[in-house]
Amino acid sequence: MIITGSGSWSPLVFLLCIIVISLIVYLIRSLGERECRKEKDKTAAFFSGNQPLMKNKVTNIYWGFFEALSRYYGWMEKIHNGIVNDYIYWFVLVVIIISGVVIFL
Repeated sequence: MIITGSGSWSPLVFLLCIIVISLIVYLIRSLGERECRKEKDKTAAFFSGNQPLMKNKVTNIYWGFFEALSRYYGWMEKIHNGIVNDYIYWFVLVVIIISGVVIFL
């Protein structure tokens, strides 16, 4: 047992709690349905009782984000070559510059 200024902590009690919680989660999980019937209505998305209007199929969940930043990503793709050593070189260089600014200011 480890005693601190704000209480005590026992690794064995912590491990016992993790085991008990895991067993409870497993018990709840085992009570669930064994098979999923893939009928159209049962697997449809639920939007507060409203029928979703799906006119366009979305191929990427981040489409709007990439579209909004397309100029930035286009510029970044031009300067990146995919070699990890270059990325590490730039990271170290930026850390040295920032450290120099922090130390000398």
